[in-house]
Amino acid sequence: MTVLQRSLLPGLLSLLLWGAPAWTGPLEELLDTADPLATQPTRELEQLVQALEPLEAQASPEQRQIIDLFKLRHLAILGNYAAAEELIEKLDRPDTSPEYRIRTYTIALALYHVQGRYVRAFNLLTKIQQLLPWTDNIDLQYLAISMAPELYIDAGDLDKALELSNKTIKAAERTGKAINLCSAYDNLGGTYLRRKELDLAEQSYRTMLEYCDSVPAPLFSSMALGGRGLVHRARNQHEAALKKFEAALALSRKTNYNYGIYFNLISLAKSHLALGHRDQAEHFLDMAIPKLERNSISQDHTNAYALKSQLSELRGDYKEALAWFKKKSTVEKRIMDNRKAVRIAQLQVEYEVKSKEQHIEQLTQENQLLALQKQAAHQRSLIITLGLIIVALVVVLLWLKAQRERRHFKHMSQVDPLTGLFNHAYCYSLAEEQFHACKQRGLPFTVVVADIDWFKYVNDTYGHAAGDKVLQHIAEVLKQCLGKKGIVGRTGGEEFTCFLPGMTMEQALKLVENCRQHTQPVVDYGKHIEVTLSYGVAQSLGDYNTLDTLVRDADEALYKAKRNGRNQVLTHLPEETSVEA
Repeated sequence: MTVLQRSLLPGLLSLLLWGAPAWTGPLEELLDTADPLATQPTRELEQLVQALEPLEAQASPEQRQIIDLFKLRHLAILGNYAAAEELIEKLDRPDTSPEYRIRTYTIALALYHVQGRYVRAFNLLTKIQQLLPWTDNIDLQYLAISMAPELYIDAGDLDKALELSNKTIKAAERTGKAINLCSAYDNLGGTYLRRKELDLAEQSYRTMLEYCDSVPAPLFSSMALGGRGLVHRARNQHEAALKKFEAALALSRKTNYNYGIYFNLISLAKSHLALGHRDQAEHFLDMAIPKLERNSISQDHTNAYALKSQLSELRGDYKEALAWFKKKSTVEKRIMDNRKAVRIAQLQVEYEVKSKEQHIEQLTQENQLLALQKQAAHQRSLIITLGLIIVALVVVLLWLKAQRERRHFKHMSQVDPLTGLFNHAYCYSLAEEQFHACKQRGLPFTVVVADIDWFKYVNDTYGHAAGDKVLQHIAEVLKQCLGKKGIVGRTGGEEFTCFLPGMTMEQALKLVENCRQHTQPVVDYGKHIEVTLSYGVAQSLGDYNTLDTLVRDADEALYKAKRNGRNQVLTHLPEETSVEA
């Protein structure tokens, strides 16, 4: 997701404007003057929610749904996702009107998108499309359509994103509202920027700025200026980019738009560094990073950490440069896993929708057959029997195919194809559950990190096919020796991580020793390839709050084993000393 496309999520929820009136009056008067399907300015919405709160007890069931919609949007703006989800479940009921459910889904879709819950987001997109024929509200139709482009951008389907962005423009034009056109052109500009069509991106952001300034909508104006800054930077026009980012930062601060503030600070740092202004770049980064690290992982983290690493290296502080580079690499890995999850979610939901459409088409054909049967009474019994058999067979085949595809997608998202072990993301998700369970029950939890020694030499000397055989052999040994007692995954090129819930350090070291004994030379075309591993072991006895910290300590022990000569097992002790097993 690009920074400007991510900025649309809070923008659609807030649409910050100025000069909103204070809300006063009885419940009916307040609800009559506020449209739950339209978008209120943030200050106006906050005042409305505060005014409605003491009156909620006297509201009818339908009025409570309207109040809940206002509260849901306000909670989303505040970032209180847990409370927002409770209201989403409350409003997602059959007795809620289609229009209120669509409005609920548009807010929920944005929340799930930010949280990385992509299967839910794509499912909600499908539900919205199914409910749209039940409403004539053009503002609601625009909001529903405008949510789609970002999901497809994250999935890497830029052609689909461009198609949906143009549909969003048309939907905004039907509303005749400048604020809708202002936000719609952000989608289009962001899509063109990702496609590297810079002239079209520049034109889109210019148009967006004209509409946003006419409202006025300073939050969206800051996004348009930031978009133009990105276009200038892509053209290496760094002086022009600086002016745009400075103007965007001023508006973001004026509207207290936190994401816009740290995005523009990072952008200013990057442009200053490109111009050789190291001190200015350092200054802006030092202001941006504390704000950035209070938010979810994004490409902005990678950009900021990369800049810090580069600045440290230019100062000659290579230790600090390495530390920032490691943080950048960790974030990049999480973003890559995130992008894979988006693509898998898109394929899964699209397949399910396609299966349902095929089923509906099959039922339509069945109805046509029944109509023909009425005209040919003497063939009715035979046609009905044959039709039912055909439908049953098709439904069974579709169901079996869907099951196979679902299992295939699930397998792809969980298992490393070369070794058959769990992949990084799924391995860690299983380990997180066991780690917290052991912590609650007061049981030990041990982590073993193993890395093949001199693996690059194996690839360079014997070829990558031989390297693959080595990886498969090691994976089988770890699976047989450790997998029966815990969770084993391939978490890097030649790195494996084993999580052993409920196992003491002594028990774990015995299993590791068993692995070492079972590690045999690999034979490839008559050549015997000696294989050894270095191991790092760390144990939690309830004294670690996070799994990441425990894994990091095991990594440290592994690095020490590498530095000490490889082919050995080192453990991490609470006093931060390592002991050879």
